[in-house]
Amino acid sequence: MKLFYSLICVSFFTISCKEAIKNDVKFVAEQSFEEIQFVEPKVSNSLVVNSKADLLGYWVGDFKADISEEKTDSIYQEKNYNLLNRKITFSIDEIKGDSIFGHSITAGNISLFKGIVFQNESKFVIKADEFKQSKYDGLFVMNISKNDSLLIGNWLAYNPKELKVATRKYQLQKKIFKYNPNNKVDEIFINDDKFNVLKYNDTIDGEEVENEFEEYFTNTEKLYEKNASIDELTSDFVSNLSKADIFILRNSIFARHGFAFRDKQLRMYFELFDWYMPVFGDVKEDLTEIEIKNIDLLLRYEQNAEEYYDTFGR
Repeated sequence: MKLFYSLICVSFFTISCKEAIKNDVKFVAEQSFEEIQFVEPKVSNSLVVNSKADLLGYWVGDFKADISEEKTDSIYQEKNYNLLNRKITFSIDEIKGDSIFGHSITAGNISLFKGIVFQNESKFVIKADEFKQSKYDGLFVMNISKNDSLLIGNWLAYNPKELKVATRKYQLQKKIFKYNPNNKVDEIFINDDKFNVLKYNDTIDGEEVENEFEEYFTNTEKLYEKNASIDELTSDFVSNLSKADIFILRNSIFARHGFAFRDKQLRMYFELFDWYMPVFGDVKEDLTEIEIKNIDLLLRYEQNAEEYYDTFGR
């Protein structure tokens, strides 16, 4: 198992999941949900591109910082590791002639774009402008060779002075989103920004010195025992989970449905899994009956669950 270091910020809820859906209250996963609207893409099932129509659909991959070593070092010193690499979904929703329309999803931000696509004998070239609705919008320039499946390009922010990372590079592969309730959560979730400092005395060269070590907020092994999209959870089981266990177990349901987490901590954690594909801003209509029941149960226990801490080799 890989170790994953992150923050965990748990939001508490006073209404049940069933109530939220029944009364059409905005449904939330990990935070206050902000309604985001975009057109469902006209997905082509072809994973290899030989025509404009083959471009339609979801293109997914790493959205990597393309910056100097000096800037990279500065980001590490500030512990903003999440800025260096994140997953992006570039959704080509519609093509009309040489015009292209769609939306991008990265770090939970959903931005509409429009642009042009043109081709020569060997490749397709795309230039797409996001709508400049926020400081995180920019220009995509990319290309893909014919009879290939890799979309390669760069992104440049419109307001580079406002961002720590203003240029990025990416290689995207086309993926067909399909909900799979069997997708597993098997990574360790560690909050290295939330810890207990424990002190102890030691003797070095005949002198007594005081040392300290840190215990980090994390999940327990019980997290891996159940799948909240398949197994109907019981009060006996949930009452023995830690707060982090419940937090991740609950949000794993939304991750399987392709929910685009805006919460940095959840986004970074679920991006560790190859199966995770952020494509939707609202998945409440897609939840199964067993998932709704489990979310309701988990929310009732989450607020009062005990926090679990452990030590890790640093």
